[in-house]
Amino acid sequence: MTTHGAKNASAVPVWMSRFLGPAQSAANCDIIEWHGMGFADTPASDAQCRIMIGMDSEAGADVRITRAAFEVLGPPVAIACADWLCEWLEHRTVGEAGDLSVTAIEKALEIAPSQRYAALLVIDALVKALADAQDK
Repeated sequence: MTTHGAKNASAVPVWMSRFLGPAQSAANCDIIEWHGMGFADTPASDAQCRIMIGMDSEAGADVRITRAAFEVLGPPVAIACADWLCEWLEHRTVGEAGDLSVTAIEKALEIAPSQRYAALLVIDALVKALADAQDK
């Protein structure tokens, strides 16, 4: 008979804690004007993600992202990926942000191959947010 305990606790996916307590949600943010916003969706999984970034005032690839937040409509793993991404982005340069890979998110959150779409979703939204910030 299986009981609840330490053995079962290790079976909980790493990303689940991000889903249960997302700290980077736009609902928790006091910034009204963002430097860049990017939207992406995955019609097959019915997930949508918006990434918002605030940056310091310098120009170029050395510009630092000072704040990032997200809005997600979709499954828990997509929320977890967006929360991780936004935390990771803070105090990184735009160049570092542009180099972030789907694989880095997959490894950090230990997401299953069948959930890779969530990491792709947030990377797509990030790319669009960075492009939006550059266009302003």
